[in-house]
Amino acid sequence: MNAEELAAQRIAAIRRSGLLDKAGNEQFGHLTEHVRVALGVPVAIISIVDEKRQVFAGHCGLPEPWASLGETPITHSFCQHVVSTNAVLTIEDARIHHLVRDNRAIADLGVVAYLGVPICLPDGQLIGALAAIDTKPRVWVDRDRHALETLANVVEKQIEVGVSELMYRSLFHDMQEGYYVASAVRDATGDIVDIRFEDVNPAFQRLTGMAPNTVRGATLSQVAPGVLDDMMPAYRTVFEHGEPIVHLNRATEIGGKWFENRIRRIGADQIASVFSDVTARKQAEERLQKSEAHWRGLFEQLEEGFILGELIRRSDGEVIDWRYVEVNRAWGDLVGVAPSSAVGRTVRDVFAGAEDAWIPAFAEVVRSGEPLVFVRQVGETGRWYEGHAQPLDQERFVVLFVEVTERLKLEAELRDQQRQLSTIIDTMPVGVLLAEAPTGRIILQNERSQQLLGHDATAARSVEDYDIFVATNHDGSPFDPRHYPLARIMARECDRAKAEVLYHRPDGSKTWLSIVGEAIKDLSGELSGAVVAVTDISDRKVVEAEKELINREMAHRLKNMLAMVQAIATQTLRPVTEQAHVRTFEKRLHALSRAHDVLLHDNHDSAPIQAIMATTLESVAPAERFDLRGPRTIVGPKGALSLALLLHELGTNAVKYGALSNEHGRVAIDWLIEGKGPERSLHVTWQETNGPSVTPPERKGFGSKLLRMGLAGSGGTDVDYAPSGLVVKMQALLTQLQQTE
Repeated sequence: MNAEELAAQRIAAIRRSGLLDKAGNEQFGHLTEHVRVALGVPVAIISIVDEKRQVFAGHCGLPEPWASLGETPITHSFCQHVVSTNAVLTIEDARIHHLVRDNRAIADLGVVAYLGVPICLPDGQLIGALAAIDTKPRVWVDRDRHALETLANVVEKQIEVGVSELMYRSLFHDMQEGYYVASAVRDATGDIVDIRFEDVNPAFQRLTGMAPNTVRGATLSQVAPGVLDDMMPAYRTVFEHGEPIVHLNRATEIGGKWFENRIRRIGADQIASVFSDVTARKQAEERLQKSEAHWRGLFEQLEEGFILGELIRRSDGEVIDWRYVEVNRAWGDLVGVAPSSAVGRTVRDVFAGAEDAWIPAFAEVVRSGEPLVFVRQVGETGRWYEGHAQPLDQERFVVLFVEVTERLKLEAELRDQQRQLSTIIDTMPVGVLLAEAPTGRIILQNERSQQLLGHDATAARSVEDYDIFVATNHDGSPFDPRHYPLARIMARECDRAKAEVLYHRPDGSKTWLSIVGEAIKDLSGELSGAVVAVTDISDRKVVEAEKELINREMAHRLKNMLAMVQAIATQTLRPVTEQAHVRTFEKRLHALSRAHDVLLHDNHDSAPIQAIMATTLESVAPAERFDLRGPRTIVGPKGALSLALLLHELGTNAVKYGALSNEHGRVAIDWLIEGKGPERSLHVTWQETNGPSVTPPERKGFGSKLLRMGLAGSGGTDVDYAPSGLVVKMQALLTQLQQTE
């Protein structure tokens, strides 16, 4: 061990001794007085030396302020050299001695002559010096040294006693537990009726709130009468039998605190007690009891069966059975056995026909520390159970389980139904695909859909994979996979969608398919999936193509006929002087021709109102002069021609006399559908604004007759020549307007 380690060890020993904290202790003061008298010196000290100071465990003759301080800095210490050399130090004149001539004690304390001998702790650890000091030069003789060494032995003996007492006194003062010594108080008959406190430690006040100076010398009945009846039986037992006991009491006078007292007899009429505040523990125990009662109630209310099991092993450690340590009410209900008859018994005892698999399975749970999820049948009962086993410690495990006999039966029936449904779906002439939400993964495909698509659709694991389904639109442009009904439903755009595409099979063949999708929702209304029906419409497309060809030819011939009518009318009416009437007639023919174009462009038998209006009015005025507002509505050929003639007539009049005759006027055309079923009717309103002031016409011509005929040729028109602008309201049954013949 090097010097630094030795020094650290010495300082640690000094600190443990407590001598540094007892400057000027009277028990050592009389010893320094003996030194002063024996050696005839003015000053004697017992110096305990640490790193930066020397503390006087005893001293006499020191000047102030050092006598009051009880210590000096290390710069004023001669004793440090005794410690460093572990030898007697003799200095006759410090002012000329090479070792200490610069020491500040010479000037500040008047130290001139010095004789010091080492002093040690009982374990031999050097801690300081016993020194005699003179304020003038002095020659020290052997008798002086011998006397000082003899007194040093006495000091060391006293230190041994002091350190031992100090240790116990420190323990007494530093204890976290309360401690007291008390004597018996007896009545005239000699019976113990009370105790009197002789000493208490500082923790006594912290725990009870009673100051030690008010407790010492007082009886228990004086300081805490409320606990006397509870404590006296315990005290009497200790006094009479001499055996220590642990007693728990509650002191209502001290906030209802709970104390645990360890009481022992230390004399015929003396006891000592170490006590601690266990209020928190008692409260925790009470909470735990309430909690246990609460959880016990929940435990018994569980619908799941519960088992706390303990393994049973042979002498070689192999598991041969397990025992029921605890089961709940639900366990009994589920297995048909009274819980009280199972606790403490083994599984083989309770279920004589229990399968051997129940034992190694739970043994493995304990061995591996891994939980087990199981679905098993108890052969004797014929019931199926699903449970979860969890290791608890090296020998025990817990199991939560429910009976699933009915569920498994239903699942088997469901699987049968699914097989039947799958067979039905596979035999359907329509292709069927089923996708799950939210991914759009296709989870089912029947044989017909595979025939139509030419490949396995379940390869699509999400909506992003729908690009494996290649198709084109009617105009030949690529079909966007995001527009497939399944993709639109998965994107929450709609609950139902339809598409017609020319599908491209992987083998290069093409076919027209109609794809109709429908959302599938759970009981809460959330999307859970979608189903689509895929139909081959190639034959229908061929028929439609042929019909379109015929219609175009008929339309072409009709337009030629209208052109011939116009030419004949022009030639016939050439002599007519009023050519304006002729031009009006020509424009009406043009309006009919445009209406036929709209019908041809859309669906041959019907056309949307907005398209008819826009096409008819574009020959009258720029489109920005009109506001067309209303829902998408389809009308048949008859309704389309009637509407075209009416709008052409109204538009022509607006250009000549109404809102379109200036630069600022506008025309708003609004339509809506009212009613239900066959009584639904179309309402169209023509309203002019910002035109010249309106006056009713003086005479009524063909245009007025057209208006009176209305949308379906049967009236239903209201004309208002309001000064602010013409307002025409027309209505007709939708069934009349949508007729195809």
